[in-house]
Amino acid sequence: MVPASLVALSYIAAPAFATTPPTITPGTGVYSTVQPTVTITAEPGATIFYTTTGAPATPASPVYSSAFSIGDKATIRSIAQLSGVNSTETIANIQSDENTLGVPRTGLKLWVRGDFSPILSGSNITQLNDLSGSVPPNNGTQATGANQATLVSPAINGYPSASFNGTSRNYSLANQLTDLTTGFSIFAVIKPVGTATKTLFAASNAGPSNLVSLETVNTQVRLNAYNATTASNVITPTSSVAVGKFHLVDAVHNGAASASISVNGESKISGTVQNLVNVARTQNILGANNTVATFWNGELAEILVYGRAVTETERKSVQAYLFNRYQLTTATATAAPVFSVGTSTLAEPTEVAIAVPYNGTAYLTLDGTTPTTGSQTYVRPIRINYTQTLKCLIVANGVSSSVTTATYTLNSTKWPAPDPADTRALQINLQLPTTAIPQ
Repeated sequence: MVPASLVALSYIAAPAFATTPPTITPGTGVYSTVQPTVTITAEPGATIFYTTTGAPATPASPVYSSAFSIGDKATIRSIAQLSGVNSTETIANIQSDENTLGVPRTGLKLWVRGDFSPILSGSNITQLNDLSGSVPPNNGTQATGANQATLVSPAINGYPSASFNGTSRNYSLANQLTDLTTGFSIFAVIKPVGTATKTLFAASNAGPSNLVSLETVNTQVRLNAYNATTASNVITPTSSVAVGKFHLVDAVHNGAASASISVNGESKISGTVQNLVNVARTQNILGANNTVATFWNGELAEILVYGRAVTETERKSVQAYLFNRYQLTTATATAAPVFSVGTSTLAEPTEVAIAVPYNGTAYLTLDGTTPTTGSQTYVRPIRINYTQTLKCLIVANGVSSSVTTATYTLNSTKWPAPDPADTRALQINLQLPTTAIPQ
């Protein structure tokens, strides 16, 4: 007879062993040269499943067999399966951009660009992909549709942005910011839309405690630095940023009780602040503060966050990269349209041409209303057949010009305007002559 104790033991299930997640090479990051191929490895005997679309990898995904090409950017997601047990997912956000060579990678905790394959649901952004090289990637996620930013493409210099509404849109970041005893640095290309206090980025604990955040306050920019619940900040003078225009805003806490803010490469303020401590900040948000409803209102084209103070040389290098990428000195203004014929009284119907830059699109109206990007686009000279008011704006690199207006007056007896009350269909009767034309 088998002892009862051994009988009981015979029914104990064997422990389930975890499958090791696969390794994707190259990993998440921005590379100065195009990465020709991607390889995925896993423990011996495991089957590897992967996707290149940003969708989660599952056992229904393609099976990896050999290295594959990705072009200049991709989001790779992969799982391994061994003995029927799936691993956790490995994600690699890979971007090739030779213009980023001068951007320091040490201490880089978050790097989001509007053009790097955000995961979309229609025009809503469900996930902002992180390129910092953090493991795992510090992706920003938002599952609620009403709280998702929308993609604006193009927004500036041909690149897209994420548009936040100032009331609900925000993203939870995957990773914590912990040891900030050596400082903190943040660079962002933004277009404020609303006024009042609006938070672009915040990392903190409840309270808020140990908060570090960057926000706009009307036309000012403020960096907050909390040591536990002891608050401090530096804030730029008024009119440092203009509503409705893109700016490069950067702030650096030097780790020695001082912080500074620059706008478009120009230093705006420096001052004494609280030092940041080594503590896990569990509430890290893009587009809002964790406790106060100060949601970001405007567009975000790119953001880089460092868990340290960058040097002044590094600061200038990142500024130069962002200035060059977004052409901030030229892409923030678009010249107004120029008409070939200005406001005048015309002797007869006339065609009016509009000068449009090669990278711009002109939108026009002929009824006196203000044109928008939903108005008629200009493709050929506009024929003025009766008294009309022509209004036009140009959008280039996502930036709108002012509206140009011209009113053209013609003799209403000779060239009357159509009667809006006359809804009859136009009748055109062709009749051939009944007599021969003399030779």
